[in-house]
Amino acid sequence: NSCGIIRNDNLKTVIVTSGDSIYDDAFSGCSGLTSVSIGNSVTSFGYEAFKGCSRLTSITFNGTIEQWKAIEKDFWNSGTGDYTVFCTDGNLSKSES
Repeated sequence: NSCGIIRNDNLKTVIVTSGDSIYDDAFSGCSGLTSVSIGNSVTSFGYEAFKGCSRLTSITFNGTIEQWKAIEKDFWNSGTGDYTVFCTDGNLSKSES
């Protein structure tokens, strides 16, 4: 199960409730995107999945910091905003994620 590619400058919030991966370029260029909520079933982010999401400030992850760090991430956050990752046991800044 994967999340497909979405191109929409008006998209503000994304909630991923199931699936194990987010495709390459899935939300690339969604400059209006400010928040993302991700279930702990996700184990990988594709190449440039959130590239250019310049207003992204909040990522809520329904799992622990350890689980977040275990997600395979392939150059996924180029050009994103200065987001915070909110995990069940604490928060991470963009530079820590």
